[in-house]
Amino acid sequence: MAVIVLTGMPATGKSTICKYLTESFGYPVVEKDAIKERLFDTIGFQSYPEKRRLDHAANAIVLHMTEQLLRAGQSVIIDNNFDDISQKAFRELTGRYQMTCMTVFLKGNPDVLYERYVKRDKAHARHLGHILQEHYPPREGDCLDYAMTRAEFEDKFLKRGMDHFFCPGGRIEVDTSDFEKVNPARVVEQIQEYFALLSG
Repeated sequence: MAVIVLTGMPATGKSTICKYLTESFGYPVVEKDAIKERLFDTIGFQSYPEKRRLDHAANAIVLHMTEQLLRAGQSVIIDNNFDDISQKAFRELTGRYQMTCMTVFLKGNPDVLYERYVKRDKAHARHLGHILQEHYPPREGDCLDYAMTRAEFEDKFLKRGMDHFFCPGGRIEVDTSDFEKVNPARVVEQIQEYFALLSG
């Protein structure tokens, strides 16, 4: 069985690449953001620390779902911007199973990613639970805009280790600073070539 790990900093285009991977391989997808959005809608949060706890809960669910699929002998795609804590737990999990792991790590210039992240939030292109910081759901009269500062971006993502990831197995790094130059079809080909090489 195979595990394709799609990871990297926020605003690197993971969701876009994930669609190509899903269409090409047909594996089920375990996507942390989708889990978080359901937690936002069913539980909500009343402070930023509560929001972080939902993030930890989503990571725990990602690991649980992944383990259930691996136990069933099912290949899987994981879409998650692992931080230092969650990637350690993930390595411990995958080390217990016989599998082929391929990491697709999306990276980019931090300043470009920050600007893309802020632009995306201003456009309300994502679930509001990702954008709002102090409480969700929003209350009547709330401003629905939140402009993350460059320092916050570094604290919440870079310092938590989302700019690096390691798991034994194959690895592809894709610079998405200029997404127009990214070729998702080539990423799929590289994964297929790696799997074919291992299968002999």
